[in-house]
Amino acid sequence: MNVLITGAGLIGAHAARQMVDAGHKVVLFDLSPNRDYIAKVVGQGKADVVAANMLDLPALLTALEKFNVDTMVHSAGLIGGKVQENSYTGATNNILGTINILEAARLRKLRRVVYVSTFGVYERGKITDNVVKELHPIGGHNLYATTKVCSEHLIHAYTSMYKLDTIIIRPGGVFGRGFYVGGSTVGIVMRDLALAMIKGEPITIDAKTYGPNEYVYGKDVGLALLLACQAQNPKQRIYNAGTGAVHGAEQLAQVVREVAPKLEVKVSGTTVADKSRSLPMDISFSQAELGYTPKFPLKEALRDYMDELWNEGARG
Repeated sequence: MNVLITGAGLIGAHAARQMVDAGHKVVLFDLSPNRDYIAKVVGQGKADVVAANMLDLPALLTALEKFNVDTMVHSAGLIGGKVQENSYTGATNNILGTINILEAARLRKLRRVVYVSTFGVYERGKITDNVVKELHPIGGHNLYATTKVCSEHLIHAYTSMYKLDTIIIRPGGVFGRGFYVGGSTVGIVMRDLALAMIKGEPITIDAKTYGPNEYVYGKDVGLALLLACQAQNPKQRIYNAGTGAVHGAEQLAQVVREVAPKLEVKVSGTTVADKSRSLPMDISFSQAELGYTPKFPLKEALRDYMDELWNEGARG
């Protein structure tokens, strides 16, 4: 495959690494690519890099033609509070960006488009099962989620109208080595936690900040995206990319103690009693149709993340 990935942040770079390692050619298409970060995560010179705006459809089409791209992964966009800082810019960036990706795929007749959505689209208050399944109701309860829901509907419409081959991936709360220019709150707070663990400082885990959440490592999301690109005749077309495990503040604190038993770890505050937030995502369809099995449960993910931060120069 020749794959173009929009966005060279945490998800895009880790997807690129998975694809490069699998022998595919990769182009990272990013408004302001951090080339040092790309070199560290993907590998020096392992992927081509195009500095351009996904709102610039001619630039996107030019890149697709230049690198003979047949598959596209759309990970670029603003996240969470970044969307709401300027509602017009946030909404336009996320929704028009998706339209441009779909128009480019239609015009270039690409073999597949994989869209990175979020588990935040689920209407958890309407879910009565004990897990969150891909066919459960979705809805926009904030502007960020609304842009994702809107984009998913656009994908369905283009798929129907133009017979595009599309897959939607809904990751959990993604963390890992990144620089979070898009505004990932989970990425930032988990980086703070990992750095505090490296430094050996006493740690207070605030219940409001840390959970409950289904934390998923960036390397596992990258794997899910590789598998989505490679899948032969997938049936469901929408897949959860999580771990199947939710951690509240107390559970997270226990994981931290197991990873770093000498640390002083305590929990402050209480989590609002909302059962729906504690429901894990069902990843059975992802396993059956994509072959996705996360390789980094939270404990192993934190250990790997700390190793990477340590090797980058984080010291106690």
